[in-house]
Amino acid sequence: MTEPTTPAAEPGDRPARGSAVSKIVLGVVVAAITGLIVYAVSSDDRGTIDVGEGDCIKIVSAADAQIDRVDCGSTDAVYKVAKKLDSATGLCPAGEYTQLTSGSSMKLCLMLNAKEGDCLRTETVGRNRTHERVPCGPSAEYRIVKVLPGTVDTKACEPGNVVATYLEPPTTICLTTKP
Repeated sequence: MTEPTTPAAEPGDRPARGSAVSKIVLGVVVAAITGLIVYAVSSDDRGTIDVGEGDCIKIVSAADAQIDRVDCGSTDAVYKVAKKLDSATGLCPAGEYTQLTSGSSMKLCLMLNAKEGDCLRTETVGRNRTHERVPCGPSAEYRIVKVLPGTVDTKACEPGNVVATYLEPPTTICLTTKP
């Protein structure tokens, strides 16, 4: 939406006092409404994300903590719920978990749900960073080289690989930046 334009002031013209006051009042009202929206989103205690540990998900909106539970074999299933915490301030286990919170009521610790040969791209929206499964090629940032369930070992990957380790469940994923 474009803002209406006003003609440029001529030298010697004084700004109308009412218009300056109107702009200040409008700014305060906009700030108050924005604050209420942010409060409503951040104080949402419903915790309605109905998934459990081991479920696979597709992140619909990281900013709004909107997810869909999907079959773990689906190409949309980029993440698996490794740990579900009852508090948004809880800590995920050691590892490269993607964290998703819903209000103050819960946090999901997510690990990549990947197999050898999968390619991924990172998406950043605001402060949120998520992954998307993409065809291997120019649009991919990473290719999964090796998945080692049952082990947490950063030395299990070839030198130069990116290593993602997860303590719960114990898993090591080796990625290359040459998809």
